[in-house]
Amino acid sequence: MFDEEDEKLKNLMKLKEEMEKDLEKKGIFRGKRETQKTSAVDETVLKKLRENVVVSAQLKEEESLTFYNINAQDYGSDLEAIEKAVRNFQTRTSDANRRIIFEGLLSLLNGEFEKAKRSFSQVNTVEAHYDMSLAKLYNGEDISNDIAQLLKWYSDSIYPLLLLLESELLRGSSLNIEKVLTILARRSLFWNLISSMYTGIANEETINKAIRERIFSSLVLMLSVYIDSSRDYPMQSHTCLNVHKAYLRGETIQAPNWCLFGQLASEARKYLAGYKADLGKLKKFERAPETKLFFGFLFYNDGNYTAAQEYFKKFEMQVDQYTIYGKPLKQSKIGIEQFTGLPRDFVEINMAPGGIFETLQSYKGYDFYVYFKNLEFVRLVFSEEHCKINYKQ
Repeated sequence: MFDEEDEKLKNLMKLKEEMEKDLEKKGIFRGKRETQKTSAVDETVLKKLRENVVVSAQLKEEESLTFYNINAQDYGSDLEAIEKAVRNFQTRTSDANRRIIFEGLLSLLNGEFEKAKRSFSQVNTVEAHYDMSLAKLYNGEDISNDIAQLLKWYSDSIYPLLLLLESELLRGSSLNIEKVLTILARRSLFWNLISSMYTGIANEETINKAIRERIFSSLVLMLSVYIDSSRDYPMQSHTCLNVHKAYLRGETIQAPNWCLFGQLASEARKYLAGYKADLGKLKKFERAPETKLFFGFLFYNDGNYTAAQEYFKKFEMQVDQYTIYGKPLKQSKIGIEQFTGLPRDFVEINMAPGGIFETLQSYKGYDFYVYFKNLEFVRLVFSEEHCKINYKQ
């Protein structure tokens, strides 16, 4: 199954690269990142952003035809606020096509995929085509042909790339994520930050540049705390922002049942405190590599080495590379601390030829932290909608 999907994505990426080369020859595609939105920013605004003063943006009707664009304008709005804004747009707009798209977005937000598809099918715009493919993706359908078609119709658009990213996220595959991020990073300072967070090379300069683009501002500010943990960040009503803030600060995490990152961190903290982890809560997130890694450590600690080996192997096959760090064990559970907050005091150790399981066996009395390129930094861009629609049960 994965081999077939990987081959499809490989062909799509090849098609994308060929189209970009053709557009460059014609002078249409800008190989370097777009700069029209990255001119000098007002110093007062920049100062406020750096101080983490978050002010909700005023959503524009014409720029709110996809969830991605809504989040780009005002990432701090929670699902209730987004639904209210879209419903208001639907009621007051004089544009028939927009009204239909807003109707589809409301259906999509509530998991009514067939109803959403019927709405989007009535409009012939790039946003409607993207929304239609997204509804199919969330409905568990194969959208490879849709992406290929969008690449042909809208070769200089971000939307086919967004679909590629989300389809990979839902598969839990990191094999092609970096390729897509590399293309996006050439177009946008914000996406350059996301790519840098994913590959572990983000720094203060990356943050400062992304701030200038003035999209996803609340998300950029929250990510800046990963670069400098001394920064403060205000509580908001947005799940992703609050869960990550609590994770970074070591505070109590309150996450809905569809929040992959928050539920994993909460169960890890509970397990470290001596309680039994609720596997039923996490089973729906099993496609994600971090969940497989957690299950591997969980079963290892419980002495079920057969299950632990199975999950470690699945994790290792799913991520393209990883590094193991260790330190003397200070509590009874191995490998769980990394899920509860930023790991501290770990040092890189020599990995055994057999991978994670054999390394654990080789270093008795050690705690472990497995570093890998974390899909969560990409998942965050697609915000609450992605996880609520796909993981709510």
